[in-house]
Amino acid sequence: MTSYLASQNAMRGFLDSPDMREQEGVMFAYAADAATLQRLVPAPLRVAAPVVAGYVTHMGNPSFARPYDEAVLYTMVAYQDKMVGAYPFGLFLAGPGAEMALVAGREGASIPKKLADQIQIKHDDTGVRAQVIRHGTTLIDVCVTPGMPNDPEQAQQLFGPQLRLNHPVETVNFFVDYQLAQQDDGTNRFTNTRLLATQTTNVTTAFTPGKLALTLTSSADDPVGELAVQHLIGGGTYTMASAKMHQTTVLTQLDAAKVAPYLITGRYDQSILSNN
Repeated sequence: MTSYLASQNAMRGFLDSPDMREQEGVMFAYAADAATLQRLVPAPLRVAAPVVAGYVTHMGNPSFARPYDEAVLYTMVAYQDKMVGAYPFGLFLAGPGAEMALVAGREGASIPKKLADQIQIKHDDTGVRAQVIRHGTTLIDVCVTPGMPNDPEQAQQLFGPQLRLNHPVETVNFFVDYQLAQQDDGTNRFTNTRLLATQTTNVTTAFTPGKLALTLTSSADDPVGELAVQHLIGGGTYTMASAKMHQTTVLTQLDAAKVAPYLITGRYDQSILSNN
């Protein structure tokens, strides 16, 4: 029986190398304005390519939660020209395990995550359609039709690693870690802000490239339309056996006052800003 006092044996499994197992969904990519992306990425990260990528997927057997659905929009960035990886603007979660996935991601791994109203992934004879709905707005509406991508050359460059089926592929994600500290006057401040690089080992088991159709619609709390599409690159359907986070490196301390504006929208709604 569960107790409010966890056993030491149970504690040994607390968020131990989170593994997003048994994924099935769609991934996609499109070209975006380089200046806009750089404005939305905190220093010292530098946008490596003017591309936004993302996925909408079902997490069938995560190691830290019941099954849930997840979506993300990210861009590829470089750190001091030594390391290239993904910088996520925000992730959306829905389904039975969404709450624990939010806690594991936002509190445990410093990932910008929010709960969505609903995430739908529907298959039919023409392909796959996925939608992310939050506060009544369909933020992301993506369709992938199997076949030739919109921009085959760029699609091959971006999705090439996914074609190495059943082989482990290492990826890097950049996150800003922080603490929220309540001050003597009752205000809250971001403190101990640090730039992290987290390494993940992914094993893709199936990938089918396809043509992409995509609509992004902003809401008052989620400005996904700010990441406007310049031209579509392509998409694909995929399954992934495992995506295991196994190494996190602190790259540098960040100025809390300078990085704080980048930490709000991907994690919180505007209502948390009392002057709004």
